[in-house]
Amino acid sequence: MSPVDFDASVLAWHDFYLAVAGASAALLGLLFVGVSINLAEMAAAERPGLRASASQAFANLVNALALGLLMLVPNFDAPTMAAFFAAIAALSLVRSLQHLVPVARAGSRPERLRLLRRIGWPIAASLILGYVATVLWRTADARALSLLVGVVLVLMIGAAQSSWDILVTASRQPGD
Repeated sequence: MSPVDFDASVLAWHDFYLAVAGASAALLGLLFVGVSINLAEMAAAERPGLRASASQAFANLVNALALGLLMLVPNFDAPTMAAFFAAIAALSLVRSLQHLVPVARAGSRPERLRLLRRIGWPIAASLILGYVATVLWRTADARALSLLVGVVLVLMIGAAQSSWDILVTASRQPGD
């Protein structure tokens, strides 16, 4: 694909990624407010799953914001875009895998499964993002960018679910 065609394909997604960047930035701010209001609950030693959920929601929103902002950079060539996507995918994968330890320490089996599911989706999104980076690096085929819609949706929905879990769990007493 020629650089001109690649730029035209990326430009076609401009409004979508403008919305992604704005929404993820706003939700990131709300997450900070929600965590700071429940700071005592977040710091409680008996709630490692709560901190893992908050950390994963934060990571998801930062990744969605980074993807949105990168897609808004004008005249971004495919290899450079691929390098940034690969870096985001690798960092996201490492961050998600780090959350496996708090999941293993979580209280009940249903809670562990719920948290594992919250971590599994971002891992899948990281792998898909890595695939997109590989395709862009090798072929500069902008059609691979359509897979980013799924990546962004998984990140945003996962962050919203984790944020909801934080609010619900933080409102309960540890013995409830």
